[in-house]
Amino acid sequence: MPGRLILWTIIFTLFHSGCNSSVEKPNIVIFFIDDMGWKDWSGGGSDYFETPNIDRIAREGINFTNGYVNAANCSPSRCCILSGQYTPRTNFYNVWTIHRGDKNKDRLSLSEVVDNQTFDEKKLSFAEAMKKAGYKTAMYGKWHVSGYDRQGSGNEGGVSAQMQGFDEVLEHPAGVLGDLFRENPDDPKQMFTYTERAIKFAEDCVSEDNPFLIYMAHHAVHARNMARPETLAGYMDKKQGIFHNNIQPAYGAMMDDLDASIGMFMEKLQESGIDQETVVIFLSDNGGPADHGSQAPLRSWKGSYYEGGIRVPFLVRWPGKIKPGTVSNTPVMAIDLYPTMLELAGVRNMKEHLGGYPLDGKSIVSELFGNTSEELEDRAIFWHFPAYLKGNPKYTGTRNYPDYRAEPVSVIRKGDWKLMMFLEEWSLDGGRANIASNNAIELYNLRDDPGESNNLALTETVVLDSLLDELLTWQKSINATIPREPNPEIKLLE
Repeated sequence: MPGRLILWTIIFTLFHSGCNSSVEKPNIVIFFIDDMGWKDWSGGGSDYFETPNIDRIAREGINFTNGYVNAANCSPSRCCILSGQYTPRTNFYNVWTIHRGDKNKDRLSLSEVVDNQTFDEKKLSFAEAMKKAGYKTAMYGKWHVSGYDRQGSGNEGGVSAQMQGFDEVLEHPAGVLGDLFRENPDDPKQMFTYTERAIKFAEDCVSEDNPFLIYMAHHAVHARNMARPETLAGYMDKKQGIFHNNIQPAYGAMMDDLDASIGMFMEKLQESGIDQETVVIFLSDNGGPADHGSQAPLRSWKGSYYEGGIRVPFLVRWPGKIKPGTVSNTPVMAIDLYPTMLELAGVRNMKEHLGGYPLDGKSIVSELFGNTSEELEDRAIFWHFPAYLKGNPKYTGTRNYPDYRAEPVSVIRKGDWKLMMFLEEWSLDGGRANIASNNAIELYNLRDDPGESNNLALTETVVLDSLLDELLTWQKSINATIPREPNPEIKLLE
């Protein structure tokens, strides 16, 4: 792509480091990757992928090894990061519908559950909040929080990125990516086009002395696999390691191209002289699918509320501010980024700045600077999924059915402990009174058992009672719907 390289060179010769020199309002770039698993990068333990630029973010910044997203699949996860709120506030739980199970198996009707399927235009996105703090904002890639198919991009009705505070937007529904790739095989999933546009946007902001926020929501590395021909050729004969057997070379090549696009952007930041004024954040929207490779020791995959579905790469880099090579085991979540960005932008009174709009996350700025926060270490974090999600038998590590990725569940993690309340058994089999027999609760110590193989619910009863009390209190405080009505179609089949 010599033409693009020339363009990038021209663009960045226009940068002048004297602009935006103050780090009181650092530039912020969020790389939000689609379907990248916790181990799907060489710095995270992969013996197949080659991701030197993603590795660089961790090597020159901080790696949160217990980094989470707030939902186990795409659209609800995006709603959470954009809104800074847990799923019970967004009422967006599943892509397409909450009823993605089998009515012949699903014991709950879910009749009480509100199913929004679109981002609420009344929400205050982080882009709107950062604009109010003086930032220019841009979004590139996958919007996917406003219905599905073309409406998922806000192209034909629904809530668009422009309506949520983004000054510049270039996004595509997934369905057009194949045609675009056939037209230009050197631009898989538009990843290099998005990079080029982001570079130009950054150049304009710097020339105008405006701090910028870029939300780079890549379509990669979601299926369908797309990669540049020369990259794919290099993976055709690549030996697959113990963690990534039977993976398609096209997927490895797509990850390689994605890494290259990230590297191009980061290199231009450095050449421009604003590298030390720019915070780079990297994470995925959910865990990896089963055919992307092993996430061992984590259990299960995308769609599941076991660790493999919600724990993701979570990296932050800020040269000269964050100590290189820092590793933090403190649990953090995607919704923490909203208040973190506001604090970095110098917002002193967030409640006033947001007009009372509630945020569920906590700023992690103290952790970025190496100051362990007891508030973050000791807090409880939550997930709520009152829905059904089938998959296929590849999605092993699930609960009752091998072809289900998730059943209705509510989750709390606090410290090393994780408790899962499965709502079918809780609502229909006696709840707390019958915990000893109804299998409604699973309890794991993630420090000793990151693979969630040893359910301690019947032995660690003191821990169980404490976490369950806190989960029930949280559910009530946030108006989390607990479905209780049985599915009448099952009775008809009996």
